[in-house]
Amino acid sequence: MTQTALRMADDAELEIARLEHELATIKRMVLAQRSAIVFGAPPNVRGILRARRMRDELISGELFADPAWDILLELYEADLAQKRVSTSDLCIAAAVPATTALRWIDKLDQMGFLAREGDPLDGRRIWVALTPMARSKMESYFENVAATARAI
Repeated sequence: MTQTALRMADDAELEIARLEHELATIKRMVLAQRSAIVFGAPPNVRGILRARRMRDELISGELFADPAWDILLELYEADLAQKRVSTSDLCIAAAVPATTALRWIDKLDQMGFLAREGDPLDGRRIWVALTPMARSKMESYFENVAATARAI
């Protein structure tokens, strides 16, 4: 293959990656709109995360270490906001040492809760997102929490 042909193939791959990303964004938007229509306003996931951090500060983070849940909450909030989350951002959000967060990210990936995708523009970055199954489980969780809160 000539250099020109290789360059054209690389450009085509980048364009396909860009279009796939755009399609995924549109899909998330449609699903979020559908979810908002069917289930009402999305949950205040950021508020839940803040409350968890405040609890850790006031009582003791050692008693409530739950990095898997923090990772799922962070990714669910990002999904609702249609934002992408990198592995490094997720490690920070988990509020545990990076090695612990990476171990949990691997575990959640193996369990089918997370999907990882390389960044075509930066080979060092990995994007992490909830799988459709995990998104469905998080939606069900917050629906049940809302129903319980209404019943109280």
